Amino acid sequence: MATREVTIARISPLSAFRTGLALSLAGLAAWILCIVMLYFGLDYFGIWEKMNSVIGGAGGEEIITFGTVLSIAALIGAVTAIITTILAPLIAIIYNGFVDLFGGITVLLKEHTY
Repeated sequence: MATREVTIARISPLSAFRTGLALSLAGLAAWILCIVMLYFGLDYFGIWEKMNSVIGGAGGEEIITFGTVLSIAALIGAVTAIITTILAPLIAIIYNGFVDLFGGITVLLKEHTY
């Protein structure tokens, strides 16, 4: 079994941006899919009708609809995706600064033969 030490000495901010963008878009798609499944699951059990009747009984109007829930979830997901995409290169720059002071992360790689 061969082993080798590899030190992560620098992370490119552009590479971190691209990776952060790709992962945040994938996370946004997963978030929307989960919200849609949750909405229809709660709708199957009649939760939204009960919530709308409570709101209507208090003098409001029916505001919990699929469009409303999806819009709010998309807004929250988009803000999260933007923040994640912006933070990825900033974290890479901070990591590169710490590497200059203290050294990088050392990873021990082992090659297994089967």
